[in-house]
Amino acid sequence: MAQAQVLAGRVAVVTGAANGMARVMARALAGAGAKVAGVDVDAGGLDRLAAEPVFAGKFLNAVADVSKAANCRHAVEQVLGTFGALDILINCAGISMSTAAGHKEARIKFFEADPEGWQRIVAINAIGAFLMARFAAEPMIKRGWGRIINVTTSFDTMLAGGLSAYGASKAALEANCVSFAKDLEGTGVTVNILVPGGPTDTPGFFPPGKPRPPLLLDPEIMGTPAVWLASPQSDGISACRFIARDWDVRLPAAEAAARARAPAAWPELAESASAARGYAM
Repeated sequence: MAQAQVLAGRVAVVTGAANGMARVMARALAGAGAKVAGVDVDAGGLDRLAAEPVFAGKFLNAVADVSKAANCRHAVEQVLGTFGALDILINCAGISMSTAAGHKEARIKFFEADPEGWQRIVAINAIGAFLMARFAAEPMIKRGWGRIINVTTSFDTMLAGGLSAYGASKAALEANCVSFAKDLEGTGVTVNILVPGGPTDTPGFFPPGKPRPPLLLDPEIMGTPAVWLASPQSDGISACRFIARDWDVRLPAAEAAARARAPAAWPELAESASAARGYAM
């Protein structure tokens, strides 16, 4: 099968698809042959995405707030009702720390953060990914094949000052990747993480009028690894994290994937804890 059509016959759901990295990955999946459902609260952004030629005849506009269980269940039902299947879920919907800082700052100390905004960040970035995976996993398990791809962040960002809600939400999603993967062992459904590998030039992430990092990654780097992870080429690979910045498109896909791959979450901490318990015994 040609690389351009490695996802022919597959159905993908991409959350946060109206903008940024999710928009890039939705385009890439459609270009590889998949039918795509875009999930976002931005109806206008989804309409503009649906109008792009790559989605002709194979795009579903699913307006939903992923922090609400009923919205997520309905979005999955829409996909199944329209396309008859659901094979791939990319959880990329996310909001930045500015939501807890009155949309004026990129960072704010936890004791100065707006409580509702802080909780909203966790609700979208972590709970929303769980809810979408919760309802999407069922049809995947029935078909005996599926892909759940979560977008987290760099480990140093999870621990950075001024990013308490954002870091916590992404750390929770990182841990859930491994937990979900273990729950899905033997089902044919895999769970992995894809991150850009640094600050990315995405609209809305940095407050207007504020300094931006001098070196920003192009969100387009997410497209190629997303397609590979969503395809049968990644069969059997689960509970891993892939860094798009390290994906060398000049290499054969399997080699590029191996170079960009590491275990998800913090296995060295688990090993350390296990060793400590063994010593205590």
